[in-house]
Parts: sequence; C-alpha cells; structure tokens
Amino acid sequence: MSATFSIISTLTPSEMLALEGTAIRAVEEYLEAHPECDDEWGEMGAGGSMPTPDEARAAYQKLRLTLEPDVLERLERCRSVLSIDQPGDIETVGGLQVSILSFLLKRAGESLVLLNDFPFEKGEVLIEKLSSRPGAPGFGQAPAQRRRPAARRDAKGGEVRALRVLRLLERAVNDVRVAIDVKQALHSVSASARSYGSLLLEEGALTDAKAAKALGVSQPDLTAAADELERALFRR
Repeated sequence: MSATFSIISTLTPSEMLALEGTAIRAVEEYLEAHPECDDEWGEMGAGGSMPTPDEARAAYQKLRLTLEPDVLERLERCRSVLSIDQPGDIETVGGLQVSILSFLLKRAGESLVLLNDFPFEKGEVLIEKLSSRPGAPGFGQAPAQRRRPAARRDAKGGEVRALRVLRLLERAVNDVRVAIDVKQALHSVSASARSYGSLLLEEGALTDAKAAKALGVSQPDLTAAADELERALFRR
C-alpha cells in the first residue's frame, strides 16, 4: 500500500482547493529559485473522504488507544481533506516535504493529520515537531530576485496550468463535494473556457498552442479562456 499523509481540516472544500493551489504555486516558485533541488515530495490533492467518528473510535480501539474527547470534537467539525500521496521522508531526511507539510498546516485552520494511519496528530502539534526538522530554506517566501528569467516559468506554454486544471476536473468526477464547487465555477465562465476544460478531459494536459489548434481559435484567445477557467476553479 502506498504511503499517504491526510490533512483533515475545518476549512470548507473550496477553501481547501484554494490552499492546494497556493501550495502548488509555492513549490513551483521554490523550484524556479532552486533548480538544483532534488528533494522528494508527494503529490497534493484536495478532496476525498474523511474517517467518520465511528471509524476513528474503531481504529483507536484496535490500537488500544484512547480517542481524546477534544480530538473527536475536532473531527466532527472537520469539513475537508487534502492528501499527499507518496510523500517524502519527514522523519530522517526532511527537506522540501517538511516545508510543504508545515506550509499547509499553518494555513489549514484547526486540523488533524494521519501520517499513513491512525492515530491522529493535531495540526498544531505536528507543526511544532516539524520545526525541529530540516526543511527547505526560503520555501514559501517570495525570492528577492529570481535566479532564472521569469519567462522560464511559462516555457511549456500553459502545460503546467493545463495539468493543474485537469487534475481538479478529474477529481470532481469522483468526489461529490469537489464536483459541486467545480460545477459552480463552470457555470460562471464563458463557453470558450468550458470548451477548454472539456478538451483537457478528452485529450489530457495540452500546451496552449496545441489546445488553440484543437479548438480552432487563436492562441491569445485560448490563453485568455484557460486563464479564466483557472481563476474560476481556484478562486481564493
């Protein structure tokens, strides 16, 4: 079974989606400023099911642990989940995964964390533990000066944006809570933006040039539609 970290939070599903987008951008910016980084970190994804109070009680009983009342009370108030699949080692290696997890927890409100399995860790307790482990210096801080030209970030011509949008659209297919937010976003955008989203679901992540050709529109019009859809899906 693959390793997974799960952050279970009092944030709403749409707020958790926005946090996922913020964290992904922070990773992209860090890697731009530190191209030599070869740390391992897991793929982030908002959405999914969370354990029910009954499931938590059963798991704690199996482990012969006591489920503290305040932990149970917090679980009952939680509304969203963000998972990190195949995470990097935060115990002995540290690095970028430590910084990403800390970044998320500091913005996730009141939270509980499953590091692969029960028991829960309170978010604030895990933040304190992570503070003593080596992270990625400067992560989450806007660099004073980029080491590479800013245009380098768009070298793939919209492919990074397309992948991000596609992941969310695919997640909506399997998660009702995510689907509700996505449906509302799709109703708020233009027909061109919806066509772009449909194209991604059919063809996968495409560069803006390829998407424009497939839809028979100019590349500037395609880029405008794609940006519109991204803003609607990840509005903060």
